[in-house]
Amino acid sequence: MTENQPEPPAHERRGRGVRSQLLVAGLCLLLGFAIVTQVRQTQGDELAGMRQDDLVRLMAEITQRNETLVQEADELREDRSALLSGADASRSAEDYLEVQQILAGTVPVEGPGVVVQVANTADVSAQDMVHMLEELRNAGAEAVELSTVRIVASSYFSETDDGLVADGIEIGAEHEWRIIGDADKIAVALDIPNGAIDTLTSRGATVEVTKRPLVQVTAIRTVEEPQYATPSSDD
Repeated sequence: MTENQPEPPAHERRGRGVRSQLLVAGLCLLLGFAIVTQVRQTQGDELAGMRQDDLVRLMAEITQRNETLVQEADELREDRSALLSGADASRSAEDYLEVQQILAGTVPVEGPGVVVQVANTADVSAQDMVHMLEELRNAGAEAVELSTVRIVASSYFSETDDGLVADGIEIGAEHEWRIIGDADKIAVALDIPNGAIDTLTSRGATVEVTKRPLVQVTAIRTVEEPQYATPSSDD
């Protein structure tokens, strides 16, 4: 605009600004429409040729299929959880049964431990044998066999004119303890001053302790059915 040209009125300037904005808006709409059309043509050629009823039916089928898959996934997750819980419960029951069998002495077992040879036991008493067993249990012995007799919680010792008896079976003047457990701990426990070995040697017995990486306890017990005890009710 030159100095000789008069400035347009304000309403003309406003009119030009509105027309410019409308032109820009129109161009944006055209550009957007062109982009949407291109995307639809590129990604949905098959859908573009379908009728509206077909599209509605297809959408309904997809929705139904998705709901079915979600339901199946939920059912599979529930089945998996049930199987895992059942497997864990079954394994726990098997582990519990195995422990009870070992404690009851109804199965042969093996593992690291100690073998104790005892001879010249003429002056050894039943109380001395109880002392020996207590030392073994305190040291963590998990399985004990004494001259083919499986020692369990109900085991007992007695004396007869013929010698020592374990659970009603004579064990002779020379006997062998086979113990499964921590060999180092058991050996130390037996060798403490005034302990089980000291007691046996003070009676004139000779004792030899040998730690072994594998001790086999093959003697087993037959569990008798309780005569008086029965499981208590849930109440």
